[in-house]
Order: sequence, then C-alpha cells, then structure tokens
Amino acid sequence: MSRQIVVITGKACSGKSELADRLKKNFGFSIIRTRQTNSEIDEIEVERRSGLNTAEQPDESTSLSIISRIQNQIESELKEISVVIDYLSDYKQVMEFRKIYREKLIHVHLYASTQTLHERYNKIQGSINSSLPYDDIDYLKDEIIINSLRKDADVRINTERSDSDDTLVRVAARLHLFTPPEIRCVDVLIGGQYGSEGKGNVVSFLAREYDVIVRVGGPNAGHTVASINGPYTYHHLPSGSRDVNARLLLGPGMTIHLEGLLKEIKECEIGPDRLFIDPQATIIEHEDKKTENDGHLVSTIASTGSGSGAAVTRRILERGKSTIRLARDVNELAPFVGSPRNYHGCTIDRLEDAYRNGQSVLLEGTQGSGLSLFHGTYPYVTSRDTNVAGCLAEAGISPSRVRKILMVIRPMPIRVGNPDGSSKHSSGPLKHETTFDEIARWAKLDPEELHGAEKTSTTHRKRRVGWFEWDQFRKACALNAPTDIVLTFADYLCSTNREARRFEQLDSETIKFIEELERVSQAPVSLINTRFARENDGTNDLRSVIDRRNWTGRSRTGKRNES
Repeated sequence: MSRQIVVITGKACSGKSELADRLKKNFGFSIIRTRQTNSEIDEIEVERRSGLNTAEQPDESTSLSIISRIQNQIESELKEISVVIDYLSDYKQVMEFRKIYREKLIHVHLYASTQTLHERYNKIQGSINSSLPYDDIDYLKDEIIINSLRKDADVRINTERSDSDDTLVRVAARLHLFTPPEIRCVDVLIGGQYGSEGKGNVVSFLAREYDVIVRVGGPNAGHTVASINGPYTYHHLPSGSRDVNARLLLGPGMTIHLEGLLKEIKECEIGPDRLFIDPQATIIEHEDKKTENDGHLVSTIASTGSGSGAAVTRRILERGKSTIRLARDVNELAPFVGSPRNYHGCTIDRLEDAYRNGQSVLLEGTQGSGLSLFHGTYPYVTSRDTNVAGCLAEAGISPSRVRKILMVIRPMPIRVGNPDGSSKHSSGPLKHETTFDEIARWAKLDPEELHGAEKTSTTHRKRRVGWFEWDQFRKACALNAPTDIVLTFADYLCSTNREARRFEQLDSETIKFIEELERVSQAPVSLINTRFARENDGTNDLRSVIDRRNWTGRSRTGKRNES
C-alpha cells in the first residue's frame, strides 16, 4: 500500500478525532494533531494556552506556520508512513497541502446536523470541565469556508447515524485499505481420516515459511511434534509454536482449557507480542469435563473427555446466562485477548492485517474428516465439523482467501481403542481392521516399537488400526477438494522408507501406492513423511519429510520465521 496523507475537516463534534484514532489503531497511520485534545468524541479541549479563540480562523501567518510545522514533521519524522492530520480548519490550508502532496492527499470532511453536534457536546461537556457553550468552541462557522471544504472533499460523510466504527469502514474503503477478495494467502492443513494422521509434525515442518499460524479445535486433539528442542505435544497452540517466530492466532471457535493453555504458553515462552486469542473463544469449565467423563461418551464411543463438546453444548443452550465464560471474561488471558500495544478487536482483524501486509497464513485443522459431526460415521464423531469448511468457519476465514488445501493421510488409518477394551462398545468402525503386529510383519518393523508409539496424544490410550480405506479417502477428497495430499507413516508400508531422503529412494510398492493416491484424489502427493523421529531412535536426524512441492508458503514480504 503506497503512502497516503489524510486530512480531516469538519465542525466540532463531527467525529474527526475518533476517525484519526481508529486509522492509527486499525491501520497504523501516524496522527498529527493541530491542537491539544482531551476528548473521545472530538475537538472539545481548546488551545487556551495559544491565546487563540477556537471560534476564529487563524490569520495567514499562523496558517502558514501550521502548514510548515506539519510538513516538517511529515518529512523528517514520518517518512514513508501514512499520516492523518487531525484537523485543518481552513480551506486555504487544505489547498496548500494539495500542492505539496498532490495525489497522495485525501481530504475527508465529516458533518452532522446542528442538533446532533450540540447533543454530542452536551453529553461530554461535564467530563471535560468546560463551561463554554457549543458556539464558543465551534471554530468552523463561515459558510463560505464550509462550502469550499464540502466541495473539495474526496470523502464526505454524514456521521448523523454512523458511529466511529461505521465512519472508519467508509473512509477505509475510499483509501483502499481493505484487501480485495482475490488475494489468496491462506493455506489450510486438515486430516483426511479419523485423526492422528500426523498433522502436528507436518505443520511444524511448514511453520517456518509462514508469517501467521492459526489453530482451531480444542484440547481434545493433541498434536505431538519432534524438533531440535525435543518432542512436545500441543493441545491449544499451533504446532511448532516454540520453534518459529510466526504470529499465533486462536480462533473464536476454539475451546480452551484454561490451565492447560496457560501451561503451554509458559512452557513455549510465548508472549503477548506473538499470541492473540479471539475474545469469543469458549472456556471449558470443570463441570464440562465432569459431564463428559461421568456420562456415556467416554464409556461408549471413547470420547477424550476433554469437555470440549460439553462446553460448546452449554454455549448454545445457556445463551444469555452468566454461566458461560469466553476468553474475554478471563483476567489471565487479558494480555493475549487484547493489548493496546499489540492487538485489538478479534481474529478477523488480525487476519485482515495479514492480508493487507501481504503475509502468508497457515490454518491448522483439528482431528480428521471421518470424525466430522456432520459427515463422519455418527455417533462415532467429534463435536465440530473437522473438514476444511468447518475449520475456516471456526477461524473466521473466507473460502475465497484459500490458496492451498493440504489433506494429511496415513496408509493405515487408526481410531482410538475401544472404551472397555472389548467389542461391547466401539470407538467407531474401521472397514479393514487389523493389528499393529500384522502391520509390523508386513513392513518389517519392530512390533514393540509400533505398540509403544501408537498411543493417542491426549488420552494416551492404545489405538486400533486398519488397512487403507479407499472409499473413505475419496469421500474426504470430495468434502475438502485438496490441492495437495500429505502422506505420513510411509515406513508402515515398508521399513526401508525410513532411510529415504528423495522420492526415488522410496520402496517401489510405496511409489505405486502414491501414484494411486494421486489418481483417486486428482491431486499431487507433495509431502511424504518417511518416519516420526523418536527420542530413542539413536539418529537425532529430523530429516523425515520428502518435499515434492512446486510452491512455498513464504509470503510476499520474503520473511523467514525460524527462531
């Protein structure tokens, strides 16, 4: 966005200072004040120290002095920065600035009815200790000057029925501060099966390429990541948060276990300058966890019992009651929900910043397509839609912003173990169920190693496993239309894949499997995870991903996010 110089004119209490403040807060403009102000509404505190009567126009020498002072400030202190001048009181001043800044200057003129201006002043007159009537503080009375400003204005807005936010939107649109919908800078990564596809390690691998990482879901999904700093399981923060410098966003659809999130923030050393939590994210209460664990969900369909589903249910059923806590209601989260130095508003505001600044965004989905509340095998489902559309909705991202959709799958899908360890209750169907012993025999792997590794990140329960389900895979492709497939656990197809560093080094049967995945999905398998690094594998080699992409997540800013 090229530099802009915005000049605001208008009568007292028309909304000028509020507009300037919001241009600074929302879009990074620097403000140059032409007088002292002590009002949230506008120009009420007069420049008594200057000896000027604010109802009078400045003389020519004073006017030239104001112009010179502002120009010097713009050119010396604020080079290359967009500036808003709050305010100019004379048409001649505006014309002088037009000569200086030409097409860079945008003149915004605000107005409202006389009755409304008087009412606004009366509301705040006591709070600013002013005994002056409105006519004495209104500096813009000359109808000739008012008409000249009205005719010259590039943007003229009646603030009669517009609050400061409405006015900001209308002005920002004229200044072309909003990003057009054709800007596609969001890549989404989702699971294509029943969860535990290895999404966390893939996000961690990609995270260094992105400026902003967004996570949706809740603590019912744990994403375990191997890195040079050792393994770590993320339940709330985006995977790889402690290993990169990207900004981190938790969307309004998040369900938050407060103690768990604060623990992650502390352990990963994440400060308010990096993390923003949407004020409408839902807080999981103790009673929510108790509801799930004491009820039938854990014992009949192997729910994680994290309280996420119960919290969402309460949010729906108890609307209007004080029993619901959102992130904005929690003092401990205040630095991350809204700090004037760093953030404001909601997640969509932070995303708008990213779009406008040409930054790249990675959205980390939760669980897997087959666990979707609406599209999974009911009742063996989770409490949200886990497909790309559901994840986008939870984050507050329009589908038109999406550039890439990465769907992660494993060659042998898993479900969490049955609740009672028998067939009496089930965590859900696997079409071609088998055992890890059989997979180990097939791939020539150590069965004990598989049994040790195949436990869920959240509940640490043993998993069930099955052979690949082509029909389920195609359904996930139809629901998500992935642009890229990510294959994990390639060593479960053949143990020699663990040593592969290039595509052609993979086992020949694995290559055939990948080719068939591409035919069925009509998308390339662009990332292949050959193994998951373990503490006891003795290699300390984290090169476990074969990268076949012809694209990168790096933004137009060209920044890198390694810490």
